[in-house]
Amino acid sequence: MIIKDITIKNFRSYYGVNHFSLSKGLTLIIGDNGDGKTTFFEALEWLFDTSIENKKLSHISEKRKSELEISESDEVSVCITFEHDGEKEIEKCFTFEKVSEDDIRIRDYRFEGYFINGSERNKMRGEALLNMCFEPIIRKYCLFKGENELNVFDNDTALKTLVDTFSGIKQFDDFVEMTTNFEQKSANAANRELTNDKKVSKQANELNYKLSNIEREINEIKKEIDNKKNSISDFSEKLEHLQSNAEIAENYQKINERVKILRDKRSKLKAQTICNYSTNLLDRHWILCSFPSIINEFSTKVSALSKEKRKLEKEEIVRIAKEETQKEQIEKLRKFVPLSWKVPDEATMKEMLNDEVCKVCGRPAPKGSEAYEFMQNKLQEYLNHIENKVSNESEKQAVLFPNSFIEDLHNRLIRLSGDEQQNIAQIKNDINDELFFISKRKAELSKCEDDLREAEDELNDLIIQSGLSADLLETNFSDLRGFFEAKGRAENRLERLTTTLQFKEKERNEILEQINQLEPGGSWSKVYKRVHITFEKIAKAFANAKEKNINQFLQLLEEEANDYLAKLNRNDFHGIIRIIKTYNNSARIELHSENGLRIENPNGALKTTMYMSVLFAISRITTLKREQDYPLIFDAPTSSFGGFKEDTFYNVIDNIDKQCIIVTKDLINVDKNTGNKSLDFETIDKLTCSVYRIEKVTPFDDKDLSTIQTSAKKIK
Repeated sequence: MIIKDITIKNFRSYYGVNHFSLSKGLTLIIGDNGDGKTTFFEALEWLFDTSIENKKLSHISEKRKSELEISESDEVSVCITFEHDGEKEIEKCFTFEKVSEDDIRIRDYRFEGYFINGSERNKMRGEALLNMCFEPIIRKYCLFKGENELNVFDNDTALKTLVDTFSGIKQFDDFVEMTTNFEQKSANAANRELTNDKKVSKQANELNYKLSNIEREINEIKKEIDNKKNSISDFSEKLEHLQSNAEIAENYQKINERVKILRDKRSKLKAQTICNYSTNLLDRHWILCSFPSIINEFSTKVSALSKEKRKLEKEEIVRIAKEETQKEQIEKLRKFVPLSWKVPDEATMKEMLNDEVCKVCGRPAPKGSEAYEFMQNKLQEYLNHIENKVSNESEKQAVLFPNSFIEDLHNRLIRLSGDEQQNIAQIKNDINDELFFISKRKAELSKCEDDLREAEDELNDLIIQSGLSADLLETNFSDLRGFFEAKGRAENRLERLTTTLQFKEKERNEILEQINQLEPGGSWSKVYKRVHITFEKIAKAFANAKEKNINQFLQLLEEEANDYLAKLNRNDFHGIIRIIKTYNNSARIELHSENGLRIENPNGALKTTMYMSVLFAISRITTLKREQDYPLIFDAPTSSFGGFKEDTFYNVIDNIDKQCIIVTKDLINVDKNTGNKSLDFETIDKLTCSVYRIEKVTPFDDKDLSTIQTSAKKIK
């Protein structure tokens, strides 16, 4: 089967009709991310899938859907024309119709095939034609998405499927089963005759009893051996995964540790940014943060009132003095405004007299001095005022300030000033400090969340690129030792069991030999004995032939694969491919050095070419054994290649006599200064293959899928 043409119509981003003419060798479909490479690959997957009637709204081009008027219809189709004993065509399609502004109806699903003979087209079911020309078992070895799907031995039934499909070994299965059945029946019949033969019945019964016991032991040992082999295989697979992905896992562990640290940091920062502003207004007296300005204004007003009061009192005294013609007192009052009689108070005045110091102005006042007498007079004045002894009621003067409101305000000012005023003033500083701290933590939190998102994205990208589960990557690689020890114990036990099995089988063979050497008296016993021996030899012959054919097939597959491996890694180290049968009758692909050393973790490019070499080898064997060919279709198989490796790879594939369709973003150059992209014509011009450039039609709305359209242009 050689594909000649592919036509894609209204399939997702492939708006309208898009046509690709393929060469018999290599065809490159080159496109950047988002240009429709994977959609091209999935269109072929859709065509080759015969399992269900697969028609979905998601298959329809959003651009074409948006253009439809109500009651207008169009179709989605993927069609290939190919050569296989003449020209043939297969098309899968369905019709879509706009029935309302919000509803699209799908109908008329068709999967049709045609035999083309000139202008004649003979129709048949598409599924039947596809299966006839391109068997489902072979299609499994045709389409490969990415590098992770290239390993065809990545399942337990792969080897049997390959052997059954691409070698003649399957015919042996019936013969092995049939001859084994005959051998068992003939053995039972021969034993039955021996135990009934009078001459040897006693010996036969004894030997059969021993044989029954030894075979039971052998079966138990074989079961345990199978279990140990499976355990060793599991440990080997785990160790291979751990070792081959050690670098990825190490990076995963580092990034994961960074994620944990950032998450802890985020939690702490979130806790540090929590502030209950409403509660703090009262509980932490934040409501008083503006009080210092208020108390300053209060102090100014109280001082002014106190001064005004003293002034008025002085004027009142002057007035009274004038009335009493006390000129000396008037002269004294002209010089200054005296303090209130309450200041200093009685206790303070007594303390100053006792210490002989004026604690108002700070000057000494020794006994007998003028200052000392002044303080005594002031104290007496205070006491006289308190006693307020007025003997003559008619001489009482009206009090200018009968209440003590200003004094009360002055006392309140004293209580609010000093340490209390400083404490209240500090509230504003505390608020500013806390808000500044929270602001800094919020800035740190924002950066921490950005760093965390970046680390989590890096972690997810690593998981996706590795193709491994997070559980495996999270495995602590200190467990390697535990796996090695467990595998070692299983291998030691297997070795002991194998030795025991050999001993038991030898013992069984000796018993069988003793049974075969019995000389029965009856003629029928002799006949059954000879028949059994004959069937035993035939059964062993078929079993050995089957094993030999499997080994020959794997040897041929190795030889062909190594031939391609050398070509795909020209002028570079490539090693030798070995296909190893595992304990569960499957196989795995390994790379070895010529000195026998296994290459545990080949680089990405070498691993990809190793798997691709096996695919090319399978294809060649198919052509040799079944005289039919089929294309290999790859989506982005070279993502791990470097520039030089890409050039070599495409040049080699271009010269291999094999139809390959490779969808890739390789061979696109990017201008670092402008970001503009262009094809690498220096490499493309060296190739003889067909080359298509697919890209999004511009302009388009990066938020509206209905504006996206992939165009296909043939470059050469």
